[in-house]
This record gives sequence, C-alpha cells and structure tokens, in this order.
Amino acid sequence: MKSFFSLLFRLFLYVSSFAQSPENYQVLANRIKRFSKPARILHNDINTQGNGSIEFTNAKNQILRFRLQNNKLQLGSCRIAFEIYYYQNNYLRRIETLDSSGNLIGCNLKLNGEAVTEYIVEKPSLYLQRKKAIDYAEGNIDMKDDSNEKIIRVQYFDAHNKPITLPKPVYISSKTYWQDNIRMAWP
Repeated sequence: MKSFFSLLFRLFLYVSSFAQSPENYQVLANRIKRFSKPARILHNDINTQGNGSIEFTNAKNQILRFRLQNNKLQLGSCRIAFEIYYYQNNYLRRIETLDSSGNLIGCNLKLNGEAVTEYIVEKPSLYLQRKKAIDYAEGNIDMKDDSNEKIIRVQYFDAHNKPITLPKPVYISSKTYWQDNIRMAWP
C-alpha cells in the first residue's frame, strides 16, 4: 500500500511538472499564425501555481506575449489574450491585440476600438535625445508631454486590419512610446 501511494505521488509530481513545462506554453504560442516560428522563450515569470506572463521571440523581431492564471490563458480587457510586438532596428513598429483564437480583436476601451497600433517615428534624432534621458533615469522621469512636437505618430487599424480614419493625425509622447517599446502595460 505504501508503494502505491509513493507511485501515486510520483505520478502527481510528473503530471505537475508537465503542466509547468515550456512545451505547454509553446502550444499556446503555436495557435498564433501571425507569429513566425520557430520561436524561443524570451521572458518567463510563471510561478509554480501557473500564474504569470511569458514572452516568445523569433528571428523576425516579433515578440508574442500572454498571461496565464492557474495554467490557463488569462484574458485581459476586451477579451484580449495575446499581443504581438513588431520591431525593426530596435524601434517598435506595431502592436497587434488578439483573442484566444489568434484573431485580431478591437477594444472599445481603447481610443477608437483599435486592434492594431502602428508607430511612425517622424523625428528619430529628437526621439533618441529623449530616449537617452528616459533610459538614464530607467523610466523614472517626469517629462512634459512632447506629443505636440510631432515626434511619434500612431495609426490605428480595426479588427479587419483596415485603417481607422481620424479627423487629424494622432501623436504620442516620447515617454509613452518608450513605455510601449519595453512592453510596460497589459491590456
């Protein structure tokens, strides 16, 4: 009887360790057709209870991120499950928000129900000056909103990847772009 419980306990440990394995997280990442494979884990802070976040990256400079709660995909605002960040030359170019099936999903809590935010750095040298100050302070800096200097413009797209037409161009601050670039916020 003692060996039966020992066997049962070892089986439980085996199953528990499988539930936490990176291969299981890869299965979730593989759902996302827009995310190029092969991919590797960039960041993983999922604890033993199966709570936390994970980021995958690939050769195309994409980062796929999602969160888990009790080893299950955690949905954020507006049922957003995944985000893909696209980078080019260390600049964030695009963020896509996706549902649990990997389809673009717009969010009414955002500015215009966008599913995609595209970033255009119109004044790279000026942004690099601001970025140096932000980097030096590790993000802990109060900066005046420089969006009126038209350094970084954003374009929004809906869940069908169609541009959302706005009455005038939208500019964001250098600090907001910096925060988006390092993936500080979750939907």
